[in-house]
Amino acid sequence: MQGRRWLIYATGLLWLPLVMAGGSLLLTRAVAAPLFVAYLSLFCLVVSLVLFWMGIAGLLRRRLRVADLLWLGLYGVGALLYTQLTGVLRP
Repeated sequence: MQGRRWLIYATGLLWLPLVMAGGSLLLTRAVAAPLFVAYLSLFCLVVSLVLFWMGIAGLLRRRLRVADLLWLGLYGVGALLYTQLTGVLRP
């Protein structure tokens, strides 16, 4: 359970700027405070990578379960969406 907990934290933290930017993009057709979202994204990405590797280290100690694969998949999708976010935040 310890490894999964770190994966959940990492995934939630990774998705935070994506949800904030996506919500403002849907409402106003532009990202509100793009500089703030860019710095928040960078911070969340770095911290989530640390939490992600702590989660991976915890998962290596026990059997991999389906719920673990779900969180790994959500993290991967979020990481892929970061490329789209950088395209939206460019001037």
